[in-house]
Amino acid sequence: MNNVYLNKYIEKRSIHHFGKPHKNIKNKKFNFFIVIPCYNELDYIFETLKSINQQNQKILNETLVIVVINNSKDEKESVKNNNQKTYQKLIEKKYNYNLIAIDAFSKDNAIPNKLAGVGFARKIGLDFSLNHIVSEGSLLCSLDADTLINEHYLKKVKDNFKKDINAAVINFKHQKSQNPIIEEGIRKYEKSIKKIAREIELTGSPYGYVSMGSTIVCNVKSYISCGGMNTKAATEDFYFLQALAKYTKIHKINELLVFPSSREENRVYLGTGFRMDEYLKNGLFKNLDFKKESFLEIKKIIQIITQYQNREYDFIIKEMNEKINKKSMQFLIKKDFKNVWKKFKKNSKNKKQFMLFFHQWFDALSIIKLLKKLNGF
Repeated sequence: MNNVYLNKYIEKRSIHHFGKPHKNIKNKKFNFFIVIPCYNELDYIFETLKSINQQNQKILNETLVIVVINNSKDEKESVKNNNQKTYQKLIEKKYNYNLIAIDAFSKDNAIPNKLAGVGFARKIGLDFSLNHIVSEGSLLCSLDADTLINEHYLKKVKDNFKKDINAAVINFKHQKSQNPIIEEGIRKYEKSIKKIAREIELTGSPYGYVSMGSTIVCNVKSYISCGGMNTKAATEDFYFLQALAKYTKIHKINELLVFPSSREENRVYLGTGFRMDEYLKNGLFKNLDFKKESFLEIKKIIQIITQYQNREYDFIIKEMNEKINKKSMQFLIKKDFKNVWKKFKKNSKNKKQFMLFFHQWFDALSIIKLLKKLNGF
């Protein structure tokens, strides 16, 4: 692929040089990539890889699976030992697909403490993929090391991306837990986050999806266009999807193809394990019960902007004062709404571009912050 933007990304933003691949595949190209960050996952990763092994063989022949075994330089010895055992077992296994294990855990290859986390590990693998793509349409699939996939996962992903889409999230259902309290909690959590996504979608916002790293698929073009994977130690999936949504529509693959773990291990702030730990301790989830009226507030804001985007600021403020509540107004004013409105009007050539600017400003993070403010969180 001869693409100036790809080359620029690899030169300026890629971190594919972090970590050491266990073998050289310099001259091989692939259409599909499955990237799996792996931290202390000896007991789980091989079930994940087994589920990949059950995919359509013709597609597997075009697929590279990249496992980024990672920890920080100052990681505790038990994790380092777990990662070493995982790595050794991994490079000895044989699968129906090409697999690369990237050593980002050993003494010489461990990730600097300030950078370590799932976001950085995920980015290592995704950026590594870029050196082996067939085209900008090659697909980057993101999984977790304790996530299982349906045997038709790759086939369904391939079929959906034939419909001229750039990015998608896949429907999911958490694995059944043997702990009845966790099982109860995971179903409530799953229902809550899917409900929040639906409600945001109904407001007219482009951010109405569930942010979960193991459900994300995008093509290379959209990946490099949005700046690549976010490297935050937690919530990297949220910020990456937000960046993707500012570039292209996030489609939904509705078939149940992804089955994340329901375990309560509390490693990533606001991750599923964190939420299950929270439920075990408290019997409820904090900051997830948003009132219907708060979503209606967001819908009103978007409707006013959509309907009156060609009007002056004073008119818009008058409309908003009449139709939305004081907390919403305070939120918008604090976000410097007056100046950004004038900027949008000055720089947009048409209504479509104006609304694009608006949604880039009134983004997923802004919506969550406003929902929390409206609900007193």
